[in-house]
Amino acid sequence: MALDESTDGLEKLDSNGITAYIDPALSKELSKLGDIQVDYIINEFGQSGYTVRVGEPGTGCAGCSCEGSPS
Repeated sequence: MALDESTDGLEKLDSNGITAYIDPALSKELSKLGDIQVDYIINEFGQSGYTVRVGEPGTGCAGCSCEGSPS
């Protein structure tokens, strides 16, 4: 979201010291899967950006290639 973009009608989401805004209908659906977590990361190559994760890493992966691995 651009800094000058309107947040009217969006739900405020605070996670890991980061404030984000999300469509209320999307928030409701994602919340059914677990907590919505936003984080700012820097990888080993110096690239950085925000990540959005729902639920705990590896949940909902029974029988798939990500089973037991962080998502």
